[in-house]
Amino acid sequence: MMESPGKFLREERETRNISLEEISNFTKIKERHLKAIEEDRYELLPPALYVKGFLKGYARYLTLDPKDIVLQYENYLKSLIPPEPIELPQQALPHKKSVRPWFLFSLIFAVILLTVLFISYPARRPIEEKPKAISLPPSLPSPAIQQEVRVQRIYPAQQNEFPGSEKLEVKNVATQQSPVLEVLEASIGTGIERDGVQQFLTGKCSDFTSNNQRGYFFTRIKTPRTGKISHIWLWEGKEYYRMEIDVKPPAWSVYSYYTFRPQHIGNWKAEARDGDHILTSLNFRVTQSSGDRSL
Repeated sequence: MMESPGKFLREERETRNISLEEISNFTKIKERHLKAIEEDRYELLPPALYVKGFLKGYARYLTLDPKDIVLQYENYLKSLIPPEPIELPQQALPHKKSVRPWFLFSLIFAVILLTVLFISYPARRPIEEKPKAISLPPSLPSPAIQQEVRVQRIYPAQQNEFPGSEKLEVKNVATQQSPVLEVLEASIGTGIERDGVQQFLTGKCSDFTSNNQRGYFFTRIKTPRTGKISHIWLWEGKEYYRMEIDVKPPAWSVYSYYTFRPQHIGNWKAEARDGDHILTSLNFRVTQSSGDRSL
């Protein structure tokens, strides 16, 4: 699948260190619409005619060619349409040949002859020794499951067996596998800066104010494969905001942010998850600003 226009615009915006709020104030496009474009969630936007207008305004603000962005948007939508199935030509079934009566008569006669020979053969065959049973060694256990083998001696008082016979009791013990992804760094702060292609967190803290201060959740993930992780923002123990982020091997730095307003006062937690598995969790607080107290 080709690169989406939303991802391209977000990378261009972050390279120029421009916020969505600044673009929204200039272009008069709602910030939630700009965010939906960057996340390629076009189902949250008005019809395609309005989306193209949003893309043109966004592109002009970033000094990009609006026609190229609209064309990239149209091609991206076409790439989401699955290809039509290819119909394979049906092979003609071979024509069944008619069975002649003499062939059926010969087949019946052969079956009767073989039956007579099979019945009369054991009467002339000498008595042979019964084959001895050969015990084969048990197969090796699977590498994903360790087998614990216990030997229990059973005596005649317990069962009708010979003394000294042994019974094997096999118990499967599942081994635990460690998660594939590993968090190399996780912290919360007030800003993100770039050093060439690298990005890092600034202003590390655990307390924020509710006067529209922005908090950044930064993680550096070690992964052997390309995939996705989730940044979950929880307020008073309940999920409040979620963002899906791509990660690439061998290590990938990603971040998400949220702007705290007066109604967001309380205890917060930021989590990085791989599916339902929690990779890391950080607690912080949002307190009332001095301006809010005066009111």
